[in-house]
Amino acid sequence: MADRVVSPRRLTALISSLIFLDMITWLAAIPLIPYWQRELGLSDDQAGVVLAIYSLTVLILAIPSGHIADRLGARRLTLIGAALFVVAAPLIAFADSFEALLAVRVFQGACSAITWSAGLAWLAASVGPEYRMRGLSIANASATIATIAGPLFGGPIVAFAGIEVAFLGLAVLVVAVIAWALVEPGGNAGPQAHEDRQGPFVALIAARRPGALQVAFVSIAFVSLMMAALQLLAPLHYDDGGWSSSAIGWVFTAGSVLSVLAIVIVGRLGSRIDGIRSLVLLPVGCAVVVAALLVPLGLWWYSAALVIVIGIAAPVFTISYAVCAEGARAGGIGEGSAFGMLNAVWAVGAVISPVISGIVAEGGVSWVAYVVVAVLAIATAVFLAGARRRMAAAA
Repeated sequence: MADRVVSPRRLTALISSLIFLDMITWLAAIPLIPYWQRELGLSDDQAGVVLAIYSLTVLILAIPSGHIADRLGARRLTLIGAALFVVAAPLIAFADSFEALLAVRVFQGACSAITWSAGLAWLAASVGPEYRMRGLSIANASATIATIAGPLFGGPIVAFAGIEVAFLGLAVLVVAVIAWALVEPGGNAGPQAHEDRQGPFVALIAARRPGALQVAFVSIAFVSLMMAALQLLAPLHYDDGGWSSSAIGWVFTAGSVLSVLAIVIVGRLGSRIDGIRSLVLLPVGCAVVVAALLVPLGLWWYSAALVIVIGIAAPVFTISYAVCAEGARAGGIGEGSAFGMLNAVWAVGAVISPVISGIVAEGGVSWVAYVVVAVLAIATAVFLAGARRRMAAAA
């Protein structure tokens, strides 16, 4: 396969499809939290662990997956991960205990780590430099679109078809993507000499100094902590108010629609956007809207504020990737290493935040979590403003 000509558009569509299905699997769990609490007797803190364990697995395996992709070949590891995904996707529908649910989420998280590390490495290695950034942008955009489909899948679709039928159908889609991948040429995504690759922590070491990498890592950590907290706190709040999993799914879907619109605007503005300045200002908007979630004006008010904060968070994520790429090039660091570490930083926040939020919610003081998130947003803006000044002074 490696000697066939690679079609950048076709390969981009393939990797984007895998990322799309991976994100659906992850985000479908959000509206299913109340379902599992009723059927499996999960407590609020156990629900937080169910959400966090997926990201913890990604955190642990993301960087090793990148190294294994170098040794085995990114295409080969992507195919292995996709084959495992076929098994992992439907298993969640048949989990009959908290422990079984955790095991399935670990399995799914492992598949996700491979998709985001090996899959993107396959794409980046196999397309020309003139198409690489466009291809990676499309792949990341597919993840954003999946933020619409994921809650929709876990809410209304599961409610309509049943959880077993819905997730078995998802597995069928993964099989179709594998069949596609088997006939796709590998390009330059074969095994590479491991000793020729930079160390996995080079980007993190570089981020200790003021610069674009530091801004990107701090921004992604903030948005990860904020969104992971809201992904648990919001369903619990709606469940207390008597809303169904389907209704919860529709709210998150509305937020994702706004996210896509925000990313389209960012994409159209392109280089006219001052990325670092935007990453200073956007957390301030997040702080204001998160504070609005505490105003006791009913679930419709809460929903409006939640949709807005989801929409604001999307550009933070998107711009962080662009700023990270800029920092990697400026520092002579491979973008794969930088993106791998960026994903690891994201995973740290996604692991910690639901667990802490679940413990706080179990204690009956959910409002404390909202206050902490708002304060964190302001602190992030202040830190990034200082980093931006130091970068300007050093230029």
